Order: sequence, then C-alpha cells, then structure tokens
Amino acid sequence: PGTLRLPTLRFCRLPIYGTRRYGFYVGKALGNDSDRKNGFEREGWDPSLEIEVPAEQRPANELAALKEGELYSWAQLSSTDFAIRLAGLWLIFFVFLGGPIASASFQPANEPLRFLLAGGAGSVFAVAVVILRLYLGWSYVGNRLISAVVPYEETGWHDGQLWVKPPEVLARDRLLGAYQVKPALTRLKRMLLGAGVLLATTTISLFLLADPQELQTVAAVGPNKDGSRSLDVERNIAFRKKDLLHLPTEVVDNDELAAAAAAAAKGRPVYCSDRFYRALAGGQYCKWEDLIK
Repeated sequence: PGTLRLPTLRFCRLPIYGTRRYGFYVGKALGNDSDRKNGFEREGWDPSLEIEVPAEQRPANELAALKEGELYSWAQLSSTDFAIRLAGLWLIFFVFLGGPIASASFQPANEPLRFLLAGGAGSVFAVAVVILRLYLGWSYVGNRLISAVVPYEETGWHDGQLWVKPPEVLARDRLLGAYQVKPALTRLKRMLLGAGVLLATTTISLFLLADPQELQTVAAVGPNKDGSRSLDVERNIAFRKKDLLHLPTEVVDNDELAAAAAAAAKGRPVYCSDRFYRALAGGQYCKWEDLIK
C-alpha cells in the first residue's frame, strides 16, 4: 500500500579516548520523528548535530517539555492570567492548609482579622514556594540553552559526558533562551518579589495587631480579725496576664499577692494564660477555654 522510508545514514569513524584506544564506525540518523515534531526538519538544518545527546536531554527538547507541562506552562501566560492562577492557588492553600492551621490559634468568630492575616501569610508562603520552583526549573533550562557546553548522560547510569554544541545549535539555543526563557524568568521574578512583599506585610501586620493584655483586677483575700478569710474590697491588687509569668519574689511571703495571683490565674497554672509556655508545658492541667482564648 505504500513505501517504507528509512532514515538516511551517515557513517563516520570516531576515536574513543580512555584505557582502550581504537575507533569504530557508527551510523547517524539524519532525522527522526521527534525532530520533525519539534519543527527541526527544515532546509539547512541537520538533526545529526545533536544525535549523540539523548532526545530528552537536549536543551531544546527540555524547553518543549516545560512549555507542555501543566504547572511550568504558567510562566508563559500573561501577567494577568498568571496572577489569576496564583490567586486561585492561594485560595486552595488557604482553605485546606492556612485556614485550618490559623484557626487553632485565632478563632475566626472572635478574631477574624488576625485569623485572615495568619492564614493568608501561610498561604502566601506556600504560593511563593511554588513560584520559586517554577523559577528554578526555567532557570535550569535557560542556562543549558545559553551554555556552549552542556553535560548529559548517555544511558542514565553514572556515565556523564560533556557535549560541545556546534555553532548552528548554539545559535538556535541562544535565540530560544533570549526570546522564550528570558521573558518567563522576568515574569517569575516579578511575581516572586510581589509574593515576598505581601508575605512581609501580612507578617508585620499580624505582629502589630497583637492582642493587648487586658488588665485583670481581683480582690485580694486577706485574713479577718477572727482568723477567717474573706474578700477585702478595699485592697485591690491588679495583675496583668503577662505578669503572672514574672511574679515578684514577694509573692512567696505575701499572702495577698499569692491570693491575687491565684485568682487571676483562675486556680490553674499560670502558664495556661500564655500560648508559648502552655505548649512548652504540654497543656497539662489547662482547660479548654484556655486554648480558645
């Protein structure tokens, strides 16, 4: 029904340098399906210039694989489309990662702003990691395109070689790097810088909106003349929550100070009022309301 077309072969004698010194003849195919698929079959182009490098390790083919990737192809989009996809990715991270983690520290109903800032900062960090991964992938391929000598492995089993690009291949690869890779890297740098600024802004805002320690005034318990103990409303001792972690030494000998501290702590260990020390102590003897405040 049709004729079978075989690739044209070119034979040459190549020396091998190493422990064995001899030569052998190899046949080079001037064309194959992958070269025609990538558009390299044109007048004046000889695919045999790259025949010694495996097809998947050729810089031009690595660039084509990036452009066809589900995630790496985002770098070729316009700035608006790229920003829209990153916003969608941020929303996914916020719903499934940042929001649940932030809700453990800040109740959305009681502290919505701090909850949004904490969850948003974590989600922005995750998005920044994705952008950095894209940048590293495109930067790697870009460096291989503009380099005159690229490493490759013949079989993928620790047999690395160096390939010196012919002038025709080097000129083509550098054109691809200048007109396709460089704009993508510039766009990724701009997005990565924006993510960094946004992450710094949300983090600083979260620290500036730290929950002020409310002044808690409790009535000291003092002894009556008959030896009984009751509330003495005329001698009020004020303690802040943060003061409970740094009580004065007089509290050891002063029953009024000790009673005021115990009342401010609501009969529980003083570390229950601080998230850091509560986590350090494992939360033992603390109640559930201490965890949600």
